[in-house]
Amino acid sequence: MSKRARVSAVPTYANCTHHAQSLASCRFVKKRVIKLPPTIGRVGAIAACSAVQTNSDGALGVTFTEPETPTDDAGNTLENNAQRLKHGAQDPLIAIGTDTGCIALVRAEDAISVLDHGSSNNSDNSDSNNIVSNSGTAAIQRILIANNKTASTDTPNAMPPSSTSANPVPDMVAGDANGQVTVFTLGRLFSRTTFSAPVSALAVDTNPHTPSSYLVGDMGGSVTSYHHTQEVRWRMQLDASSHASEADGLDINDPQVTGICAVEWADDAGMPTYYVLAATGAQIQVLCHGSLVASILLRARCTALYAGTFTALLEQRSTQAIVGDETGSLYILDRFTLTPYAHLAYPVARISALPHHALSESAGPDIVVCSTLSNFVYLLCAGKIIGTYAADAWPTDVAVIEAVPHGSKHCPALVVAEADAEPMMARQSCSLLKVVSIEE
Repeated sequence: MSKRARVSAVPTYANCTHHAQSLASCRFVKKRVIKLPPTIGRVGAIAACSAVQTNSDGALGVTFTEPETPTDDAGNTLENNAQRLKHGAQDPLIAIGTDTGCIALVRAEDAISVLDHGSSNNSDNSDSNNIVSNSGTAAIQRILIANNKTASTDTPNAMPPSSTSANPVPDMVAGDANGQVTVFTLGRLFSRTTFSAPVSALAVDTNPHTPSSYLVGDMGGSVTSYHHTQEVRWRMQLDASSHASEADGLDINDPQVTGICAVEWADDAGMPTYYVLAATGAQIQVLCHGSLVASILLRARCTALYAGTFTALLEQRSTQAIVGDETGSLYILDRFTLTPYAHLAYPVARISALPHHALSESAGPDIVVCSTLSNFVYLLCAGKIIGTYAADAWPTDVAVIEAVPHGSKHCPALVVAEADAEPMMARQSCSLLKVVSIEE
């Protein structure tokens, strides 16, 4: 059932199908720094999406803490967030999870909306300052926020929309160190499910036959597909030690699921089949309907997985996965075949992607955004590095936004969570969110 992926020690592109030309390069043109209050703890996980439409009355079902007289880069006073919401402003939305168990929303104008903090049950009239002052809850380890397509009723992952909102707040899912997974919809707590081990991976299940479902991987080696109403569709306990003798002495016995994603691969007859890829140790387990189909061995411990379209595909409906490991190697996994993609100077930490059209009007493969165990974040297209962002400190997490306002146009952006070094003198620990616009 398992197989060793035959890859060269030094990645090459002789066998890759990069028919679309890579972007020449990109530059980082603007950085906005959002300083988060130390009372919420240090940010450990973030996710982001582009602009979302608020309810007609400006309400998101959550409370806001307004910043003091917000200003733009030129020092001009800006309209506060409450006014922007009432006017139907559409700002990019960033979800954050902290080491104190706080789950919050951050908008472009620095307003923080606390969705949940530990066992507190948020209400429409809650004082967000009181909620964030609580402590002693489990750290948020993974968080995801669905994009605008997911929030639409035209897609299988849609939640029931609000009657007063044409484009509601996207779904949010957060997993913590106690094994709890919390789902928010329309800005309100929808469900909370407890799993057997701390959550280590989260992803949306894109299989149209299992709508409104999420994939959860934990530190005990369990993978679960469950509906947002707490219904478990299937659960698979992975056996990380079953192929240890085939790993050429490499330790692959760590049961922790370090990455998870859903892909659609066409068979020889062109019929689509939906698989779930789960990384444990130095192998990728391929699952179908909760059953193990194959186990692909790597040359190093896998640290990240992400689904997308990273080369030219013959089948329009097929998807691929980018695989990153602790040596800095990146591979494309497509229909059980592992192909070298790129090699970075540092171990891979997290992977996400931007659609090609976010930076170019021409068609092309998705742009890979890869954070590493360093202060460098890389952008790659068709196997080539097209941009390198140097953060001031090692990011705790990185997310991407497909479109943010930039002058008279919109452009994609990186969202980088970093620790703030200044409060260390006062023995306070807080985090910074840096939103960095990207241009070709």
